[in-house]
Amino acid sequence: MVKPIVQDKGMDHTIDFLRDGYFYFSKRMNEYQEDVIGSRIFGRKLVMLRADEAADLVRDTSKFKAERSISELSTGLLTEENGVFYLADIDYHQEKAWFQEVFTAENREELEAIIRQRWQERIEAWKTNPSINFVTEMEEMWVIAVCNWLGIPIRANNLKQRTTDIQEFVQLFSKYGLNRWKRNQAKNRIEKWLVFLVRQLRAGGVHVDEDKFLYKLSWYEDESGRILPIKTVVEELLLLIRTFVASSRWVVFSQLALIENPQLKERLRIDQKYVGCFIHEVIRYYSMVPFSAAKTQEQFFWKDMFFEKNQLVLFDIHGTNHHPGKWSQPELFQPDRFLVSDTSPGFVKESVIMQLMKVSLSYLLQTDWIVPNQEFTCRGTEIPARPKNGIRLEFYHEGFLEDN
Repeated sequence: MVKPIVQDKGMDHTIDFLRDGYFYFSKRMNEYQEDVIGSRIFGRKLVMLRADEAADLVRDTSKFKAERSISELSTGLLTEENGVFYLADIDYHQEKAWFQEVFTAENREELEAIIRQRWQERIEAWKTNPSINFVTEMEEMWVIAVCNWLGIPIRANNLKQRTTDIQEFVQLFSKYGLNRWKRNQAKNRIEKWLVFLVRQLRAGGVHVDEDKFLYKLSWYEDESGRILPIKTVVEELLLLIRTFVASSRWVVFSQLALIENPQLKERLRIDQKYVGCFIHEVIRYYSMVPFSAAKTQEQFFWKDMFFEKNQLVLFDIHGTNHHPGKWSQPELFQPDRFLVSDTSPGFVKESVIMQLMKVSLSYLLQTDWIVPNQEFTCRGTEIPARPKNGIRLEFYHEGFLEDN
């Protein structure tokens, strides 16, 4: 017997979605006491899913493909090596032949080395300017690092504007009204800048190392021997920039977790296995990305419920990572839960992003901070999430007391 999918009451829930953000899905599913419900957002009919069994379903690439047309509802993070559940952007890239060719182990090692270098530079800078907003510092550091890694040159006199534009671009659908307009303007400026760079590179007017993404992608030939259109090159670069710059938020949440759980620091300094548990718990607890989007490739039945072809499905990552049926005391930050569990939060596997989190955590653990009294509230309507007032810190180092 076919079991009907419970439908959320009302014609359209866009306003509710924009108001509740991360918590929209869980609120609705908790209200109906269901892990599968139908709804309509932005005028589109969709099905919302959560919990492990639903995750296994969405991973089935014979039934689902990542949905690109609403990528503005999500943010791309490199979270899994295989399957459909990549949080959109890298899933899209994995299907591209050029991505497989240029995203090599050497590329990953180079990015890690660049991040280490930028950390060392920041720590030196903080010795003379110890009062910082950690969120802003990480955003700026990762913009510079990622552009350096991709081979995108930024002139010193344009650095502030470029970093501001990229930071605006990373923020997604939560920006509306004036902020939405500002984000679109920032995106337009970035696109014009990248178009200019690609044209100059192809004309020989700018030098970029041949092993860099910008060079390889600008000269990449498809199966017909034709180089990619400039528009395509720019689109791919934009997605890569957004993917990796957004990952700076995981570092922000790692720092916040250390501030709120200082008793963990000593163990993290000596126990590498526990470092992995800590990173998994950061990803589970803070759930920077609320959901992943996919579309059915065929019609099928699942748990006696009918899914039609081309059905839009949103998987509730935040709700699954805080599901009381899966996690003991999900409202608490407890890295120890991963000492006895082989479950990955949000389906984040051992990936380049996790490795970069480990690198950054090593620097966080070897530095000391004075944390002024402040509120660390995160907006549920801002994606990717971040503390709404940033994180104000005083960098503590030898000579700090004499300087202050």
